[in-house]
Amino acid sequence: MKRWYWLLTLLLSAAILSGCTSNSRYQVALDENATLTNQVADLNSQLANLGTQVSDLQGRYNLMAKIFPPRDFASLQQLKDWLSKDKTSELPAAATIEESYSRGLAQQMAALKDGLIMSVDQEFVTDAFFFVFGIAVIDGDIWLWDIETDDPYEPIGWGKVSRGS
Repeated sequence: MKRWYWLLTLLLSAAILSGCTSNSRYQVALDENATLTNQVADLNSQLANLGTQVSDLQGRYNLMAKIFPPRDFASLQQLKDWLSKDKTSELPAAATIEESYSRGLAQQMAALKDGLIMSVDQEFVTDAFFFVFGIAVIDGDIWLWDIETDDPYEPIGWGKVSRGS
C-alpha cells in the first residue's frame, strides 16, 4: 500500500491545483466584473431616466385628455366659478384698448388651457371709451361679461347659437 502513496499524493495535488487560477486570469476576471458593474449602473441610470420621461408623457397625455377637445361651459355656475378663479378682473384698470384686449386674450388662453371655449370681443366708441368683453355659450345661450368685472349677463335679443350638423 505504501508504494501507492506517491500516486495518491500526485492525484490530490492535481485535484487541488486544478481549481487555482493564475494572478493574470484573476485580474482579468476582476476587470470584467468591474466593467459589468459599471454597465449595470449605467443601465439603471438610463432606466430611471426613461421612467421619468414616461411619467412626463403620461402627465401630458392626461392634460391633453382634460382639455381636448375644448368644450363650452356646462352651466352658468361653472362660468361664474371659473371667472372667480381667474385673476384678470383683479388687475388695475387698463389704460388703453390694446392693454384691455390683451388681457381678454390672456383670459381666453387660460380658459383654453382648462379645456373651455370662450371668445373675446371689443366695442370701441372713442379713445377714452371702450369695452372689452368675454363671450361664452352655455346650452346655446350667449353670455357676456366685462373682463374687468367678471359679471356674466345674457344680452337681450341675441338669440340662440345653433351648432349645425
